[in-house]
Amino acid sequence: MLKFSSLALAIAGSLVMASTETVYAFNIQNSSFETGNFTNWETRGQATVEGSDFGVSPTNGNYQAVLETLQDTTGVNGADLETFLGLSAGNLSSFGAIEGSAIKQSITVNAGDSLSFDWNFLSDDFQSEDYNDFAFLSIINVEKLANTFSPTLFSFSRLSNETGYQSYTYNFQVAGTYTLGLGVVDVGDGTVNSGFLIDNFKLHTATQGVPEPASALGMSIALGFSFLIRKKIDKSQR
Repeated sequence: MLKFSSLALAIAGSLVMASTETVYAFNIQNSSFETGNFTNWETRGQATVEGSDFGVSPTNGNYQAVLETLQDTTGVNGADLETFLGLSAGNLSSFGAIEGSAIKQSITVNAGDSLSFDWNFLSDDFQSEDYNDFAFLSIINVEKLANTFSPTLFSFSRLSNETGYQSYTYNFQVAGTYTLGLGVVDVGDGTVNSGFLIDNFKLHTATQGVPEPASALGMSIALGFSFLIRKKIDKSQR
């Protein structure tokens, strides 16, 4: 009887464990650049990690990523950035991107997960459709976060104006491995500097606290085994 009970419990337990198994999302590595460098990230163009001595304080910890277009000439054009970020041809160059800088990292997520981070766009450029530098996020396509027409304030950094830090959240509809890319580009000319500050990446998983249907099935099977075991034991003790 004990052998039967132990076997049944083992089977029930294995069913529950198997049915509740989830492929968990990988956290963002070096998510606030607190290594003081770009460990776990890849970069193109002019990318540095700086603290509050840049003139803008990080939103989390002591460091932030700083991407610029012309503090030094990047030598990286729009087509180069498209290749680096795994984008289709024209995703950046069609907007008139002359040069720019970007960072990227591969992340694995589940459907329903979300990514949040803080960003700040800075520029010495003036408002112009022909020279409308912009900062962007790329995961599947390019999403512009800000450009020279975005509301800005005076900046205490080496650039004239900034939007100030803001938060952005991206929701993943399909599970998989994605290239997380962020960058800033000069549009129309390469004579005026624009910058992009990035900090405080967080990956929020959608799998916590809600059992999957397979998990509920496994629990039901386990409860059924438990009932049969108790019934068998009761009969043997009579």
